[in-house]
This record gives sequence, C-alpha cells and structure tokens, in this order.
Amino acid sequence: MSNLSSEIKLLTGGSGTLGKELRKISINYNCAFIAPLSSECDITHYRDVYIAIKNSNCDTVVHAAAATDVPGLENDIKKACDVNVIGTINVLKSCIELDKRLVYISTDYVFDGTKGYYNTDDPINPISVYAKSKAAAELMAGTYKKSTVIRTSFFGHEFPHAAAFTDQWSSKDYIDIVAPKIMECIQSKKTGIFHIGSPRRTIYEIAYERSKDVKQMSRTTIKHEVPKDTSLIMSEF
Repeated sequence: MSNLSSEIKLLTGGSGTLGKELRKISINYNCAFIAPLSSECDITHYRDVYIAIKNSNCDTVVHAAAATDVPGLENDIKKACDVNVIGTINVLKSCIELDKRLVYISTDYVFDGTKGYYNTDDPINPISVYAKSKAAAELMAGTYKKSTVIRTSFFGHEFPHAAAFTDQWSSKDYIDIVAPKIMECIQSKKTGIFHIGSPRRTIYEIAYERSKDVKQMSRTTIKHEVPKDTSLIMSEF
C-alpha cells in the first residue's frame, strides 16, 4: 500500500455511491475524511465551499459531488452547469486560495467511445450534456498544478437494472472494486490525469457477474446517445 498518511481530507459527495465507499474503507488507509452534507456545504455557493475547506484543516479535497443522471441532464442543462461546472470551479478556486491539493473525480464519458482503449493523453470529445459538463470541469481542474484528475466509472455493489447492453464496452466495475484503487491514487499524492477501472468488458458481462438474471439489450434501443466503447488503459501510481 502506497505512502500511507493520517492527514485529514475533505470529501464532497460523501453521501453518494463513491463517497460512502471511500468513507467505509478509509480506516484501511489510515485516512480521515470530513464529509459535510450538501446542506452544510452547497458546492454551488463559493463561500460555503471556502469555509468548509478552511475549517476542515485538510491537506486534500476529494471532489466527488456531481449531477450524474445522464438522460435527465439532457433536459436540465442548467443543473449540469450549476453542479458539475460551477460547483467544481468553486472547489477549485477554494483549493487555489487555501493552497490545498485537489482530487477531481471525472468520468470515462469525456471520450466519445469511437475507439476504446483510451490513454490519458488521448483527445477528449464528450457527446452528452453530462459528459460535456464533466469535461469542462476536468479541463479547469487541470489548470491547477496541485490537482489530480481521476477518470473512472462504477456501479454500486449490485447491477441496478433489469437489462444490460451487449454492444457497449467499458472499464467500469463495482464500487467495492474501484474505490480501493481510487484510494491508492489519492494516497499516492501524485498529480496529473489517471485512469482507474477494470479490464474492458461489455456492460452485459459486468452485469452478469453479479446479476445472473439480467437481460440483454442494445444501446440502439434507447433515446439518448450512449458511447460505444469508453474502455481505458489503466494508469500506474
């Protein structure tokens, strides 16, 4: 396990899927998370963010809060902008002002999915409102020399749907598999862009691993566009 530290870290999105898992496993990494509720730290309000970070006495801010409803955000661009872009800029500005390291949780959806096996230096080309908002925030986070950008994707502990795509490929995995890898990256203290996930599989293969009754379906049967192959080449840290 790399460079263990007991330093305090502030976590946004602590009640989300990733946030809950990071908090649960943090004891194994000698890491203490402060995870304010959104009512205590609304990332769309700069002063909330600044005060929460300042009062936490943290060395690192892990920014996992985001609006992630991909089809829903197609009809709610304002929410995508407010939460994913402005929210991240508020966290970024606070980190710069207070000289804190920033770990930004991005997504494999910054890629358009036309080729798969994406490396960290491949050009991004997001296709959905969600992906564009995350990419915009990622680009801003990358302007800060003390930032770590993690591109990843995950389900909860179980597959959440009755059917899964047989024609979409991904490096996605379940949160109990992905979260420890993210913790390793956080604790490494390295900066730059990192890809974290599992070997390339179809969404159906991932689903079937924990849901044997899952049905097969095609991505062409849904109304919103879904990238074909956002599989990643994994980073070392």
